[in-house]
Amino acid sequence: MRYTVVSLILANLAYFGWNYRNPLPESPAVPAQPLINSGLTLVSEFDEQTGFAALEARRQCSLVSGFESADDAENFMAQARTRGFQAFLTGSRATSRSQYQVFLPPTASSEIARLTLADLAQRVVEAGLEVETYLITRGELQNAVALGIFDSATEAVVLRDQVSGLGYSPQIQQFDAFVSRVQVWLRAPESERINELEWLDLTGERPNLSRAENLCQTIAQASQFQ
Repeated sequence: MRYTVVSLILANLAYFGWNYRNPLPESPAVPAQPLINSGLTLVSEFDEQTGFAALEARRQCSLVSGFESADDAENFMAQARTRGFQAFLTGSRATSRSQYQVFLPPTASSEIARLTLADLAQRVVEAGLEVETYLITRGELQNAVALGIFDSATEAVVLRDQVSGLGYSPQIQQFDAFVSRVQVWLRAPESERINELEWLDLTGERPNLSRAENLCQTIAQASQFQ
């Protein structure tokens, strides 16, 4: 019995000594696992997203026209942005309209044309008429005397008849004039449309401007607005 106890003690001492000289390797650290995204959305977040999508579907943009130049449009956009609106410049759009030129037919030479112009100018003054006359020096009407260009055919006919009364035979030529128009798109970022009071405040010093409204989704992407 005594030998058995001594044997157990010696075995334990030997095992302790072996573990002391040969420690077990440490277990590797287990990295933290990210939380599983279940794809769930809070009710409040869903309502917010749905409301924003509905607003975007109804949002009205204003197409503003009537600018005198591209610089005028740029200044307007800067003013609109200071009021919280979003704006971007569209490409210039060329439109045509009929105009009417009144003139005396071309003469055989520039010398005859100058004499005709001088005689006409004197008769116009004597008759008390207001006619801006000048000599056309190039093109199809070279050596003709210009009497004016009008947007209205009626005004052109009136001038023709007045000059005819002075002993001349003026003519009227209709042509298409192309006008470049600069336009600006406007959007209210936090409301459905730009209301009338906001529009009047924005254009108070520009009564010549006009606007047409359309759904923003049909005319521009949100990234175009600045």
